[in-house]
Amino acid sequence: MYFVWLAWLPLPFGSIVESARIPLIAGPLLTCIIAAAIRLYATRDRTNTAQPTRAALIFNNGALLFLAAIALQLVPLPHALHRTLSPESYAIWSSASRVATLAGAVSRTLFPLSVDPHATALELFRVASLLAAFATAALLIRTHTRRVVLAVVLCLAAAFEALYGLRASALQKYDIWGWTNHLIFNRATGTFVNPNHFAHYAAIVLPLALFLGAVAWHLAGPRDLPRLRRFVQLLERHALLAGFGTVAAIACVMAILLGQSRGALLSLAAGMLAVAAMLPGRRIARIAFSAFAGALVIVALVVFLGPERTVARFVPNELERETLVGRRIGIAAALGVWQRFSLFGSGAGTFERVVSMEQRQDLGKIYHHAHNDYAEIAATTGTLGFIIAVVALLGGYVALLRMTFGESSRELTWRRRAFQTAALASLTIAMVHALFDFNFFIPSNPATLAAIVGAAVASLDHDKRNRR
Repeated sequence: MYFVWLAWLPLPFGSIVESARIPLIAGPLLTCIIAAAIRLYATRDRTNTAQPTRAALIFNNGALLFLAAIALQLVPLPHALHRTLSPESYAIWSSASRVATLAGAVSRTLFPLSVDPHATALELFRVASLLAAFATAALLIRTHTRRVVLAVVLCLAAAFEALYGLRASALQKYDIWGWTNHLIFNRATGTFVNPNHFAHYAAIVLPLALFLGAVAWHLAGPRDLPRLRRFVQLLERHALLAGFGTVAAIACVMAILLGQSRGALLSLAAGMLAVAAMLPGRRIARIAFSAFAGALVIVALVVFLGPERTVARFVPNELERETLVGRRIGIAAALGVWQRFSLFGSGAGTFERVVSMEQRQDLGKIYHHAHNDYAEIAATTGTLGFIIAVVALLGGYVALLRMTFGESSRELTWRRRAFQTAALASLTIAMVHALFDFNFFIPSNPATLAAIVGAAVASLDHDKRNRR
C-alpha cells in the first residue's frame, strides 16, 4: 500500500488539487500507525530490538519540534500575551475584531498567532503526513530487497512522468489529463502544473536509478575482477537490473531537459558532484568523470530531442529576465514578512495572505510562494520555526553523511552504503533547489524525498536482534 501511495503522489497534478488532500494526509498517517502497531507486536518478545540511527532521531525529533511550533500558532492567547509575542498578528486580529463588532458580532477575547488558523491547521496536517511518510519508510524499508523495490517503484513513476512529458512535447499539446495549463506555455510538465516541480521530481529520483545500476555492477563479480570480464558477467546475469537503471536514469535527465528547468539542472549537477566528491578514492578523477559523463548524456539528449524542446529557454530573453525579477520580488517580500512576524511567523501556510503587506513590485500578481523554501519557512513560522527546521535538516544531513562515509560506515554492507549515498544525493539536490524554488510546498516532492531519506536512516541491526 505504501509503494502504491508513493507511485500515486505525482499523478494528481503533484497532489496539489483539493481531491488529493485527503489521501495525501490520511495515507501515510494510517500506514504509519499500522506499521508501528505491527512493529510493536512483532518485537514484544525480544530483548534487543533494533535501535533508531542518530540521523533518524535528529530528523524525527526536529520534525516533532517543528510540528509543535506550528501547533503553537493555533493556540488562542490572551490579548496581553498575544501583543507581546507577535505585535503584528495582534494588530491584524484587533482590527478584524473591531470590524466584526461594528457588524454586530461578539468581540473575541482570545486570538491565535496565525493570521489564518484554517490554513495553518491544514499545513500542520500536511507536515505531519510528511513525518509519517518518513517514519513509515524507516519502519518498513529496512532490507536491501525493499530498498531496491522502493527505487524501482519511484523510477517507474519518474519514467511515466518523462514519457507523459515527451508525448506532450512531441504533440505540442501541453494539457494534463485534459486540463489546459493557462499558467505556463510550451514547456513539458508531466502530470505536474509547474515544469520546475516536474523536473525536480525527476532530479531527486535520478540517484535511485544510478543506485540500481551500481547494484547490478556490484553483483557482477568481486572487486578484483577485470572490468571487461565484469561487464560481460553483468550482461549475462544482471542485464535486466542494469538496463532498467540506465533507462530510468536517461528518462529522468530527459524529463529535466523537457521541463527546461535551469534550477533543477543546476541542483542536479551540484548534488551529484558534491556527493561524488565525498566518495572515498580518487575524488578529482571521479568528479571529472562524473561531470564528463553527465555532460555527454545531456548533450546527446539535447541533440536527440532537439534544442527547441530542451534548452531554448536557457537563452537569455526578456521573459526570463522577468522570471528572475519575480523570484527576487518573492524572496524580498518573504524577508519583509519575516521582519514583521519575526519570532513566531504569520502562520504556516499563510504566505499568500500576508505577502501583499511587503510586496512592492509586480502588484498585479499575488505571490503564492516565495521561490525560496527557507525564506518562506522563516516568514510563516518565524525565527523559532526557521531555527528548528534548519538545525534538524543540517544535523540529520551531517549524521547521515557520517553514517555513510565516516568510521562507523565500515560496519555497513556495501549495498546499504550505496543506498545511503543515493539518498544523500537526493537530499542535496532538494536542499540546493530550495534556494530558488518552492518544492517543499508541492506535496508530492517532499513526501517522495521523505520516503527516500527514511529508508536510508532506518535501523541498522534489523537482522541482529536476539529472541529471549
